[in-house]
Amino acid sequence: MAKTGWTSRRRRLFLDALRASANVSAAARRAGMSRSAAYALRQSDASFRAQWDDALEEALDALEEELRRRALEGVEKPVFYGGKPCGTIRSYSDQLGMFLLKCRRPAVFSTHGASATESSLTEEVAGARAELGARLARLADSCSAEADGES
Repeated sequence: MAKTGWTSRRRRLFLDALRASANVSAAARRAGMSRSAAYALRQSDASFRAQWDDALEEALDALEEELRRRALEGVEKPVFYGGKPCGTIRSYSDQLGMFLLKCRRPAVFSTHGASATESSLTEEVAGARAELGARLARLADSCSAEADGES
């Protein structure tokens, strides 16, 4: 550990910061190490790599939960009148909700998933290929019969 500079304290600082931020650069700074040194340790140490993956997974779970909360419960935003605050409104984010649905249910909500149009197009292409294959087979048989007749 000492020859790389990654003491157990620095590893703990890095992993705690990664768990809190999901940001490798910020976590490396917190540990007093470079980003490239963190990736080098990740590459060479399977135990550290597993801890890194766990910390990042926890950070992303927390982020996902916060996005879900904002989409469903909204956030309070101040309302101003005459330049002075006069109350708040609760604002919800449909965009966050759609983003989460696209990630969690891509078959239903993803714009990259196969649509009905794409599926029917795939079926048409498969049918055209089969028909073309049959025509080529008939043409090959015809050419073979002609060649047999010429000999």
